[in-house]
Amino acid sequence: MRFQRRRRGRRGRRGKRIIAGTLITIAILILLFVIAERSLKPTLMLIAQAKAEQIAKLAIMDAVTKRISQQGVDFNQIVLMEKDQDGVIRAVNFNFKEYSRIVGETTSRIQNRLQEFEREDVQTSIPLGVATKNVFLEHIGPDVPISFAPIGAVKTRLETDMKQAGINMVLVTVYIHVDVTLRIIIPFATDEQLVTTRIPITEALIVGKVPQYLYNNPTGKPDVPMPRNAYSPDNLEQP
Repeated sequence: MRFQRRRRGRRGRRGKRIIAGTLITIAILILLFVIAERSLKPTLMLIAQAKAEQIAKLAIMDAVTKRISQQGVDFNQIVLMEKDQDGVIRAVNFNFKEYSRIVGETTSRIQNRLQEFEREDVQTSIPLGVATKNVFLEHIGPDVPISFAPIGAVKTRLETDMKQAGINMVLVTVYIHVDVTLRIIIPFATDEQLVTTRIPITEALIVGKVPQYLYNNPTGKPDVPMPRNAYSPDNLEQP
């Protein structure tokens, strides 16, 4: 009887040791997971933001190009040039009726396209090994899912850019500037990302003397540069 009790006692102690060892192993694994998660999460989020920005820009580009291909954009309807009696261009500004129409239609298309992504739960993924920044491990590990959703309204405006194209010739390009904020979602973390893109929609070559400014916003306030000779000695009054 005593021998059987001793055997049972040894088995009990052995079982407790196994349980304790298992619990310690689990605790160590959890600790290692937490450490790895904290060290890899910032890198994963940066990669996820870049990936989501790429997809969002493609969606924005798709919405804008479809709008242009279906309805077209006429430079002469968007941009108005004011000339003096000698035909010299004195000001270049937007036709704000056309400006508002294009911005409104484009904003609606982009918003709908991004909402489609949200409804369809469009996701992408990256291998976990990418976060290690090791070329040998970047394709190893489980895929980390990435999803995103737009936050707030899409902000759209028209902008212009001028480039010298020769003597008394300037190439004027009209762009659609789009700002949209996305919520980036990866396992155990979320963040916000501002996505900005600028897409040319029409351009024209203006021949003749061109003013050094354009009206770039619907408020009608141009950004007028300081005249080059405003503070030259010849223009200063003598005391």
